[in-house]
Amino acid sequence: MSETASKVDRRAILLGVLCLAGGVTALTRMSTRVVAAVGANGPELDGERFALLEQVAETLIPTTDTPGAIASGVPEFVRMMLNDWASDETRAALLGVLDGIESKAWNKHGRGFLELPADRRLEVIRIVDEEAFARQDGAWRKFKGLVLVGYYHSEIGATQELRFELVPGAWRSCLPLVEVGRASAV
Repeated sequence: MSETASKVDRRAILLGVLCLAGGVTALTRMSTRVVAAVGANGPELDGERFALLEQVAETLIPTTDTPGAIASGVPEFVRMMLNDWASDETRAALLGVLDGIESKAWNKHGRGFLELPADRRLEVIRIVDEEAFARQDGAWRKFKGLVLVGYYHSEIGATQELRFELVPGAWRSCLPLVEVGRASAV
């Protein structure tokens, strides 16, 4: 792979992360399907929905040899983003994703998502994921992106899941110019 191609790939990845992290306009421009009913102040993330959010996030990013979504504070991050950042339309669409997961659990297994064992929860998420990508559901993609951004922006995600090197490589303060080739312009 050429150096130019790798730079383009990194830039594309960084652009995608920036759009997910703070692109309110980018998220609201995408077509969304409003599923949840919107009240006077928008749909609420009450106790039952928050418990559902916790378990869906933990199913997407489970605890393995590193902490999962709940330990890293992803549900609280998503709640904060829904309350403080999302437009009414985006909030309704993202809460509609949770309602759709609960509905799929009832249709597939005759029980709510929270009542299912871990393997059945994963099965429901896989079905929802396949169906959402088949119909190009932007709300599901936004939801998963928000969970990932919340995880990898947490201390746990950034330091335990990812390897952090403040300055990669060894620091050598004095090098002979012949090893470097040319001096830096900056």
